Amino acid sequence: MDKGRLKFRYRLIYKTVGSLVPLILRKYGFTTERISKKDEPYIVVANHLTEVDMLMLGGAFAEHMYFVAGEHLLRTKAGPKMKWAQDPIFTYKGAPSIDTMREIIRKIRAGHNVMIFPEGSRSFNGETMRLGSGIAKLVKTAGCALATYHIEGGYFVAPRWAYTTRTGPMKGHIVNIYSSEEVSKMSKEELTDCINRDIYENAYETQRRNMYTYKGKRLAEGLENYLVRCSCCGAFDSMVTEDDRFRCTECGQSGRYTPQGFLEGEGLRFDSVYDWGVWSENETCEYIKTFEGGGPVFKDADTVLYEVLPDHSRADLASGEIKGYKDRLEAGDMEFRFDDISGMDMLYFGKTLVFSYKKRHMAITGEHFHAIKYQKLFETNKTKKIDHIVQKGYTIGNSFQ
Repeated sequence: MDKGRLKFRYRLIYKTVGSLVPLILRKYGFTTERISKKDEPYIVVANHLTEVDMLMLGGAFAEHMYFVAGEHLLRTKAGPKMKWAQDPIFTYKGAPSIDTMREIIRKIRAGHNVMIFPEGSRSFNGETMRLGSGIAKLVKTAGCALATYHIEGGYFVAPRWAYTTRTGPMKGHIVNIYSSEEVSKMSKEELTDCINRDIYENAYETQRRNMYTYKGKRLAEGLENYLVRCSCCGAFDSMVTEDDRFRCTECGQSGRYTPQGFLEGEGLRFDSVYDWGVWSENETCEYIKTFEGGGPVFKDADTVLYEVLPDHSRADLASGEIKGYKDRLEAGDMEFRFDDISGMDMLYFGKTLVFSYKKRHMAITGEHFHAIKYQKLFETNKTKKIDHIVQKGYTIGNSFQ
């Protein structure tokens, strides 16, 4: 099939799905305004809250856009169909994104539009991650227009840690459209500030004003994937969940996750996943920093280490215990020093850790494995190294994020 027919197929499918978005997302009460064709190519950036965010943007922008998607989707049943229908720009999670950025620029310079979720991963606690200048550098290098899009309510429809989705109000709106001329006149810092301002969302701040109801089943199940430290006794991985209830197996602290997304229970320290989650992340980092001794900081049994091969298939390498030290991971007889890991991220409710090791794409997963502990271990090591470099007076390069 020639390229012209392929491009026609992409445009036809995009237009058809975009027109059906109000029907597809009707059960979520999704609403958005819609914008027609622009006079120049553009990049759309948006906050990232659900697995159907690209549908929301497709319903808002009538003109065809390519979108950036995680490579892991190619290992799902929907992945090959997605590739046939829209040919996304696939990128490896937990790996440098230079090739992805080059492909985005190539598409823009060929006259196409691209949508990006620059956070890379959905938020665990409902707050948009603050971006560095990488995305602004990309837009300025591409020499195109920029549109910013803000999604609200999606976090409570599909919390990243949760196994189920819920129904309730969800909406999106186009915040700003900056022409290529306006983009060229802004510094990277000014453009970065605009993007961060336009797409920022704190789901719990918004929900405290609205108190919408999000109905569903098994509302609390999966909380243990993110809230890995008990806010009462400080134990790690002690939470168990069932239906809308959660409980610490060490101290007995318990409560429920309400249809409004809040936490209720006698003596609970926090009433939201956001507040508990921020505390848990900070406490986990502090635990890592103050950990003494040569043993592992964290270890988990019943895990599987696998490699993602060039053809996107999976090759299992080891099973059993994973150990995380301050400077490395150990799985089976394999060792992965943090100095040799160029990036790390999480997949599938936070139950899979993905990382790029010497240009190999690796992953660790397990039924009761909570990847966030090991990501914090890596980030703490990375931050320590950066602080050391800054203290030495070296300059840190700013690459694409």
